[in-house]
Amino acid sequence: MRIKEIQAVHVRVPLEVPYVYGRGAMTGFESAIVRIVTDDGVTGYGESAPLFLSPSGGPDLITRLINGPVASDLIGRDPFDVETIVGRVLHHANGNVDVVAGIDLALWDILGKFLGQPVYKLIGGICQDPIPVDYTLSTAEPEAMTDKARKVCENGFRGVVVKVTGESLEKDVSRVRSVREALPSDCTVRVDCNGVFSREKAIQFLKAIAQWDIELVEQPLAGNDIDGLKQCREIGVPISLDESLITLGDALNFVCNKACDILNIKIPRVGGLFLAKRMAAIAASAGLPIIVGGRTALELSRCASRHFAASTAGTMGRKHEGPGPASQTLSDDVVSKRTTIEMAEQAGGHVSVERAPGLGLEVIWEKVERYSLK
Repeated sequence: MRIKEIQAVHVRVPLEVPYVYGRGAMTGFESAIVRIVTDDGVTGYGESAPLFLSPSGGPDLITRLINGPVASDLIGRDPFDVETIVGRVLHHANGNVDVVAGIDLALWDILGKFLGQPVYKLIGGICQDPIPVDYTLSTAEPEAMTDKARKVCENGFRGVVVKVTGESLEKDVSRVRSVREALPSDCTVRVDCNGVFSREKAIQFLKAIAQWDIELVEQPLAGNDIDGLKQCREIGVPISLDESLITLGDALNFVCNKACDILNIKIPRVGGLFLAKRMAAIAASAGLPIIVGGRTALELSRCASRHFAASTAGTMGRKHEGPGPASQTLSDDVVSKRTTIEMAEQAGGHVSVERAPGLGLEVIWEKVERYSLK
């Protein structure tokens, strides 16, 4: 079996309501949808979902690279040679793992379909299913965020993520306090800062919320501030990394410097399942737990996150955002069926990994073309 065709399409799926957080306001999700076809007629699909306003380039750059030098290099290769292919794509992308993610997912989709097995069985086997998930609250006034948190927990979710902006320390503290006090103790509350604070403000913020039962605070400082994150850990609130974790070198550096308590591994951010598993091994070697984030990604990445969470022991015992449905109000997707908020609520804040061969999703290519940005 050899790779016969590779195609990447830049798509934008609108949101019904803008999503507001520390990096700005989004009105749609933009991704690069990847399709790989083999000479045996097996087709695999993947998604590259770069960070909103990413300095390393968006889906337009990713599609150009995949449709150009990446496709030229990979056509004719054996899709089972995942490690070699990931290395070749990293070479053509100058280390940009966003380019790798879509190729990686499509390869695993092909291998699973060819072997008649779901992807989680190929990358570790089952560790947990169903998978507990939480709900991310878009930044708003404290009262509005509290009302939303109360509603989603009453409907079935057992955890929420509070987004803060760094614009007003007093208001950010109020957001956290109001949500935490409104929810029962068995509903977890974690805080996501997206690196918006200075060192001084981050320490003030952490000291202010340390009195409440906060599961963790994610990325209070900019991604490369190792010394600052070590200072944040001294406050006593568990610190999770997000934007700091892009490459395996990043993970090794922060873990060795004891700058975090938890690793948030996002499949689209770290370059797909192959590299995510390697990053999970670094976490395991340090005895650190993993949460599986999702980024503002479509169902293909969320499905891959379910396969990762289901097959990785370090993810057990915590809730995850990536495997669940997008908390944002996506108007549609490029697959025939997507996981919804209602489905997770009815399952008590859980989702199940797909059991069909490959990733287990049916991609509707007409939808890819409908949402493409040509």
